Amino acid sequence: MHVWPFFAALILIWAAGLIDDIRGLSPTLRLAAQVGGAILLWSGDWRLPWLAGPVNLAASCVLMVVFINSFNFLDGSDGLCAGVTGIIAAAFLVFPGFTLSSLGTTVAWSLLGVCFGFLVFNFPPAGIFMGDSGSTVLGFGIAFLAFDFYRMTSLGEHRLTLAFPLLTAALPLLDGILTVLRRLYGGRSLSHGDRRHYYDLLLGLNWSPRNVALTTYGLTAGMCIVAWLVLQCDFIHAFLLCAAGIGALVFAALRLGSLRTNEKSRPHFDQRNTGDGGRSLRNILRSD
Repeated sequence: MHVWPFFAALILIWAAGLIDDIRGLSPTLRLAAQVGGAILLWSGDWRLPWLAGPVNLAASCVLMVVFINSFNFLDGSDGLCAGVTGIIAAAFLVFPGFTLSSLGTTVAWSLLGVCFGFLVFNFPPAGIFMGDSGSTVLGFGIAFLAFDFYRMTSLGEHRLTLAFPLLTAALPLLDGILTVLRRLYGGRSLSHGDRRHYYDLLLGLNWSPRNVALTTYGLTAGMCIVAWLVLQCDFIHAFLLCAAGIGALVFAALRLGSLRTNEKSRPHFDQRNTGDGGRSLRNILRSD
């Protein structure tokens, strides 16, 4: 296995996040770095297991961009991004069995260790923050595990086996997708931050950051169990499990108001947060 595409993509994503943390980087350049990382992985044969040629490359790039930005959005409240990433990494290690490559297994263990080590200081009330260079790298790491899972796993009895990586990350992915839909519906730029992420809405209901984090961990663990059950079931039962799990998350998000575009009654937030999920070093320094 040639592993240089992975390390090249990792450095590219991290460097773009670090520059954005310190000096600021335009959304176009951040997107270009993310697409570049996806192309590098694709060239190393980490790609989607269906479609072919340029269509497969385009779809792989879209999936990578969605993962990275969804996890960046998740870094808007103490302990969320690190905790969710650690739980998902553990699921890749425990549930599918020996379905990751040696590099994928190493990446999963690395994510698990670094996230829970970081979480010691990032769990509410947080003393340190990861910035965009942290959250985008974690999103890239989980996306890589998804592609590695596809590379090493046979379809088995049904194609819903391929849903495992998407189900484990269903909560951040759903929040990211709803964010894009909300901004499109409101006629806003996709790079324009808002305060309608699910954790913002829960904080607005007077939930403490600690309760938001623990609830997020529980939901993520629950979706990881659903993903594991999908691997064990026939197609009909797997489909029903997918529909029930995703449907419950969508229903809860819509009830919270994730698609509403008005922000008249805005909850109170830690001033160190930026306008949209991820907290960069330059914003923390400005507010302090």
